[in-house]
Amino acid sequence: MPEYIIIVNQIEEYQMLNDRQSLDSIFRKAQSAVVGGEVVALVRKNANGEQYRFDEITTPEDLNAYKKNVYKYVKEE
Repeated sequence: MPEYIIIVNQIEEYQMLNDRQSLDSIFRKAQSAVVGGEVVALVRKNANGEQYRFDEITTPEDLNAYKKNVYKYVKEE
């Protein structure tokens, strides 16, 4: 089954930088994937560059809940 991968480390970096544009881009792609029936995989990279998948999102409701949680740590402009 096709999937869209979100690297959570990247999300955290964009949160620290308050980079809404990059976050918006990731979530637009994720929304398209979920609506198209794909799974959105949440993946974390460790210091060795190895990746491990720790969660997946399959519904628009779950994606919106994750997105809301991400944006609560981003400062308003």
